[in-house]
Amino acid sequence: MLDTRTRHDEIVGRAELLGRLLEARHHSRRAGLTCHVVTGEPKVGRTALLTQVCRATQSHPGPSVHIACSRHANRLFAALTDGLLRQAADRRHAEAERAASRLRADVRPGGTRVRKPDEECVPAGFQDLVEALTRDTPMVIALDDVDQATHTSLVRLRRVLRDVAHLPVTLVASTRSGEPAVAPTELGDLLRGAGTITLRGLSEQETGAVLYERLRRRFDADFVATCHQVTAGNPFLVGAVCDWIRAQEPPVAGPAELRKAVIPSVAEAMIGPANRVDPRARSVAEAIAIARISGEADPALVASISGNRLQDTLATLDLLVRTRLATDDHAVALRHPLLNTALLGAMTMMSRNAAHLAAATFLHRRRDAALRAACHLTASTVPLDTPWSVTTLITAARSADATARDRVRYLEQADQASAAQTGAEGTWSRVAPELAAARIALDRREGLRAAVEMLSRMTDAAVRRRLLALIGATLCEGDPRHDEFGTLEAVRFAVAGTEFHDWPQNFLAYGRSMSPTPAADRHSEGVHTSPDTDTDTDIDASDDVRRHPAAAAISAFSTLLLGKAPSTALANAREALDHDLDDLLLHPQALPAALAVLTGGGHQAEALARRRRLVDDVGRLPRWVRVAVELTQAAGHYAAGELSAARHVLTRQLSDLSALPVYGGHGYSQFRTCLVGLLANVQLDLGDPARAQALLRRHHHEGHPSAEWYEADVPLARARLRVRAGDLRGGVAELLEIVRRREATGISGPGTLCWRNESALLMAKAGAREQAVREARRQLAFAEGTSSPQERSRALRVWGALSEGAAAVERLTSAVELLQGSGNDLDMARTSAELGTALARLGQHSEAVNALTRAARLAADRGARDLADRVRLQLVALEARAPQDVSVRGILALTPREREILIDAVLGQANNTIASNRHVTRRTVELHLSSAYRKLGISGRSEFGKILGSPGRWEILTGGTRPEDRTSARRTEHFGGGP
Repeated sequence: MLDTRTRHDEIVGRAELLGRLLEARHHSRRAGLTCHVVTGEPKVGRTALLTQVCRATQSHPGPSVHIACSRHANRLFAALTDGLLRQAADRRHAEAERAASRLRADVRPGGTRVRKPDEECVPAGFQDLVEALTRDTPMVIALDDVDQATHTSLVRLRRVLRDVAHLPVTLVASTRSGEPAVAPTELGDLLRGAGTITLRGLSEQETGAVLYERLRRRFDADFVATCHQVTAGNPFLVGAVCDWIRAQEPPVAGPAELRKAVIPSVAEAMIGPANRVDPRARSVAEAIAIARISGEADPALVASISGNRLQDTLATLDLLVRTRLATDDHAVALRHPLLNTALLGAMTMMSRNAAHLAAATFLHRRRDAALRAACHLTASTVPLDTPWSVTTLITAARSADATARDRVRYLEQADQASAAQTGAEGTWSRVAPELAAARIALDRREGLRAAVEMLSRMTDAAVRRRLLALIGATLCEGDPRHDEFGTLEAVRFAVAGTEFHDWPQNFLAYGRSMSPTPAADRHSEGVHTSPDTDTDTDIDASDDVRRHPAAAAISAFSTLLLGKAPSTALANAREALDHDLDDLLLHPQALPAALAVLTGGGHQAEALARRRRLVDDVGRLPRWVRVAVELTQAAGHYAAGELSAARHVLTRQLSDLSALPVYGGHGYSQFRTCLVGLLANVQLDLGDPARAQALLRRHHHEGHPSAEWYEADVPLARARLRVRAGDLRGGVAELLEIVRRREATGISGPGTLCWRNESALLMAKAGAREQAVREARRQLAFAEGTSSPQERSRALRVWGALSEGAAAVERLTSAVELLQGSGNDLDMARTSAELGTALARLGQHSEAVNALTRAARLAADRGARDLADRVRLQLVALEARAPQDVSVRGILALTPREREILIDAVLGQANNTIASNRHVTRRTVELHLSSAYRKLGISGRSEFGKILGSPGRWEILTGGTRPEDRTSARRTEHFGGGP
C-alpha cells in the first residue's frame, strides 16, 4: 500500500498566503493580538501552512507554539503552557526564565493549577512569560484543527488570551471546512473578528513543481496538466500520485495511465473525516462515482444507489459540498477525479455489482435514456433477473466495454424479452446478426452453426443479407479446408427458394479473390476460380451477376493488378461503391477491393470520402472486412504522405491482429504480411531502420524469399535495408526476385504504392538500370490511365530521376507543377529533391540549393527523417564546393547546445532572453556564442547575414546535420549517395 500520510514539513506554493500571515505577525507589534483562520478541503495543506508560519526563519525570527487541537482537545491551555515553557528554555533569556519559574510554581506539568482554584484567574507568570518572549519579536500561536477543541478548553483559552491581547501575538487557527465544530458557540467567541483564509488547490505550475521536487523528473506539459486535473491541485493527492508513479514498474508512460490510476488508500484519507461526522458519507460518495459512469449524478439516483432515503442523502450531500469534496449543483460530482477512481477501486466486485444493478434498475424505472441503464448493466457481472426492455439490453450489448460473453448474455436476454414485449419483434430481428457475431467471437464453429440456424428462421430479407455477410466474413477468416464446405451446404439449404439462393456459389467465386494468383480476365468469361481449391466454378454469366457489386469490385481489382486498363478498373470500382453498404457486404471482398483500387489508382481522397459515406462506424463492420478496410485506410495515409498517421493505424492493426484467436489462420496471414511490409517501409521513411529490421524479424520476414505476389512490400523493405548497409548486390537480388515472381503470376501492373515510390530508383542505384527503366515506363503508362495528378507526378518523378540533362529537369519541373495545391508535402519533397539533384548536375547551384532546401523542410515537417537527412547531406556537399562567407565545416562542427543558442541569436533574441529561455546563465550563452563565431569564421551578430544569405546553409544549421556525416557528404555526387 502506498504511504498516504500527510507530510507537514513540506510546502510548495502558498507564497502569497504565507506572506500575508507573516505580515500579520509584523502588524501585531502595533495592533496587539491579531487572529486569522485558515480553512479548506481535506488534505489541502492547512497544517503545512501553519507549520511554515511557526518555523522561525532568518528574516522573521520569533517564538512560536504549534498545538494539534485534535490531540489536545481538552487541554489547550496546558499545551500552550508547555509550549511557552519550551520556548523559554530554548531562548535562555534571564527575564523569560524568571517568568517561567513563577509559572511552573503555579502549575503542575500538563498545566494543572496548584493553587488559586478560581478558574477566572490566569496563573501567575503566564502574562509575564508571554511579555518576556515577545519583548524583541512577535509571537505566533498556531491552533491546528481548533474546531475539534471542547467547550471548557476553548473558554479557558479565550480568557488567558484576553489577558495578553495588548502584546504582539498572532493567533493562526485552522478549521476543517464544512465539518461541524465540537463547541461552535465558544469557537465563534474565540475567533470573533478573525480574518479568514480559504486554501485552494495548487496551480498547475505549482503541481509541476511538486512533481519535480518529489520525483526529480521533468514531465511534459500534458502530463503535468493531467496530474493537476485529476488531483484538482490538492497537495496531498499530488503527493499520493508521486508515490504511485515511483512504485510503478514499468514506469508510467503518459497521461492516459495517470487518468486511470487507482490509489484505494486515498479514499479513506479524503472521505474518512466526513464519514466520522456522517456514517453515510462514504456510501454516498461511492454512489456518486458509480452514477457518474453513465452521466449526471442527480440526488435521486445517488439515493437509490446508496440505499438511503432521499432526505438523508441530501443531508449527506450537503456535508460533502461544505467539506469541498463534491460540487454544489443538481448534477453532483466529486471535485477530485483521483478520489473518484480511488473509491471505485476500493469497492469489492460484489458491492460494485450491487451498485450498478441498483443504478440500472432505477434508471430503467424512471425511463431514462436506455444508454444510461445499459452502461450500468454492462458494468455488472451478475445474472439478469429483471424484465429489462429490449432497447436497454441491445444498448448494453453495443457498449464499447461489453465483452463477447456480455454481448451474448444481453442479446439472448433481448431475444427472450422480445417475445414478451409488444412491438419488440421488429427491433429484435434487426439486431439478431449482432447476437450471431457475438456467438462467433466466443466460439467460431458453434457460432457459425448458430448463425446458419438463425438464417433459416429469418424471413426479413435485410436481416438475411446481414447474416450472409457475417457468415461470409467469418469463412474468410479461417482455413477453407476445415469448415467451408459444410457451412456452405447448410447455407444453401437455408436460402433455397429465396432471392439469395445463389449466394454460396457466388461466395466461392468472389469471396476469396485477394488470392496469391489474381483472377485475371476470367470474370468476363463467366467462369470463376476458387483460388483456395484450384477448381473452376461455373456461375450464371448473366448481366445481373456481372453487375453485382462484388463482381464489379473484384474485376476492378484484378484489372488494376494486371495493369491493362487503369481507367476501366477505376470505373468498375466506382460502380461497385455506388451500391448500398448492405449490397457490398453481402460478399466480404467487395468493399475493401473497390476502396483499394481507388487508393492504388491515386484517388485516396475519393476513397476516403466514399468510405465515410458508406460506413459511419468501421467498428460495426464484420471483423475480416474491417481489417481489410483499415488496411486501405493506412495505404491512403501513406499515399497522402501522412507517415505518422499511417504508422499509427498499421501499428494498431498489427496489435489487434495479434490479439485475435485466428491470428495465424489463412484468412489473416495475407493481411499480416501486407501490414508488416507497409509498416516496415513507413519506418524506413521515418528514418528508423532499427525498428523496421526488428519488425521484420519479429514477424519472421527477415530473410526468407517472398512466396506470394502480395508480399512485395516485405522484400522491398529488406532490399532497402540491404542497400542502406552497403549490400548493393543483395538489395538488387531482392528487387529482381520480386519482379520475377510478379511476372510469373501474370501481374504486369506497376506494383504497390511503396514499390512505385522506391523500386526503380533503388534498382538504378544498385546497378540494375535496365530493369529500372522498364519499371519507370510501366509506371508512366499506368499513371496516364488513372487521370490522377498525383500518380502522374510520381511517375514523372521516377522517369525524370532516371533521365539526364535538360530532359530530366523538364520532367521533374512538370512533376512539381502537378503537385502544386495538392497538399501532399511528402511527394513534393521527394520530387523537389530529385529536381535539386538534376539542377546540381547541370551546374545551376542557386536553383539546386533552393529546391533541396524546400525538399528538406517539407520532409522534416512530414517526419520523413530519412529523406530529410539525405537531402541535407547533398546540401552540405553543394555548399562545401561553393564560394562561401561562412564555413560549412564550421556549421557541422557546432555542438548541439552551440547550435541551439546560435539559432536563437540569429532569430533576434538577446543574450538575457536566451539565458532565461534555456535556463542557463548569461555568461554561458556568451561562451557558446563566442565558440560558434570562431568555428563559423564570423566576428559577431553583425555578420549573421552571411548565414541567412544562403538558404542551404541555414537549412544545414537548423536541420541538425551530424558532424559525422561530413565524410559521406563529400562523397555525395547525386541524390541518395549515402547508404
